[in-house]
Amino acid sequence: MINIDKKSMEEALNDVGIGLLMSFPISYGLLNLCRYLEVSLVGTSMIQVAVFTCIAIVRKYLVRVYYKERG
Repeated sequence: MINIDKKSMEEALNDVGIGLLMSFPISYGLLNLCRYLEVSLVGTSMIQVAVFTCIAIVRKYLVRVYYKERG
């Protein structure tokens, strides 16, 4: 039988949920900005990957600190 750590599962679900809620407005804004600046499709993709990676690192750090302090 699989033993699931409920606190870890809660943290993971909350982290993914926060990311999901953040992704649409960020993606929409980046796509509009890249279209306005007439950035190529490859450039747009690279910009999105870079921005989402940076945001994901900060988001995960903040979620981890929150759960660590919560006990």
